[in-house]
Amino acid sequence: MNESLWRTWKPYAVIAAVCIGGIWWWNSQSSFAALKNGAYSCTAVFVNAEGKYEVLTDQAGIRISADATVRNGNLVKLSADTAMSSADLTKLTIKPKGNSHFTATDDPAMHSYNAIACDFSD
Repeated sequence: MNESLWRTWKPYAVIAAVCIGGIWWWNSQSSFAALKNGAYSCTAVFVNAEGKYEVLTDQAGIRISADATVRNGNLVKLSADTAMSSADLTKLTIKPKGNSHFTATDDPAMHSYNAIACDFSD
């Protein structure tokens, strides 16, 4: 029995699984993926030393939230009680994670900083 491995379905299934996994990773985890255009729901967070988010609240214990808009892969609007000016938006460091999540901060440290974490909501 000198049958070629390529004459069975197994290598093609492995190739398909690797391609599907690569596409999933790019869209959900890659910092190089372009952000989706549209509306994002945001929450104020503290990024701790482990890189985990801790939700920030106001004095009444209510989660601090905001809304954002992305156009052509760029943050064009960020507003909570008031909207940030476009000049202030350009000063923010945007750290995307996949094509539907990002953090925006004016303190671009590796960890231990306050930020706004936004998820695609459109």
